Amino acid sequence: MKYKTFDEIASEMLSNEKFLKLNQESHHGITRMQHSMRVARNVYKYSIKFNLDYISATRAAIVHDFFTNEEFGNNLGLIQGVIHPDIALENAKGEFPINEKEANMIESHMFPLSTVVPKSKEAWLLTAVDKIVAIYEYASNKFSPKRVRQTLSHASSYALIVIFNFLISGK
Repeated sequence: MKYKTFDEIASEMLSNEKFLKLNQESHHGITRMQHSMRVARNVYKYSIKFNLDYISATRAAIVHDFFTNEEFGNNLGLIQGVIHPDIALENAKGEFPINEKEANMIESHMFPLSTVVPKSKEAWLLTAVDKIVAIYEYASNKFSPKRVRQTLSHASSYALIVIFNFLISGK
């Protein structure tokens, strides 16, 4: 099977003026665009590996944090984790055609902090990858990036194996 490349899937979003504003937004010590692309590239890779809907998974991963800090007003801190998926989904729908699976992926990626439950394997993948990447980004700002990469490489591989054994078994 011939797969679309990550760049082919991402091209529509990466040419959108509003989406490109994420290059100026700080997120986990880097830009929100860098974070989103790191999450999306990993989701792309693992969704192909696990024979999932890699196009919807990648598209949702790219826009899962599609919001600017000014959209929060005074709602800072933990509340951001609860409400930003709704803002990201609204922004994504305003700029791109978003299907039902992609919508659930975006709005549930902060589960269990948010109350929207992931409904598909792709949504669970995004939820897991986003958390692993966020831990990596936070830790990389505090510790040696090489040490963090080595430790998280083993931990994330194990976590993804456990998650997908659960998902594939259908239980």
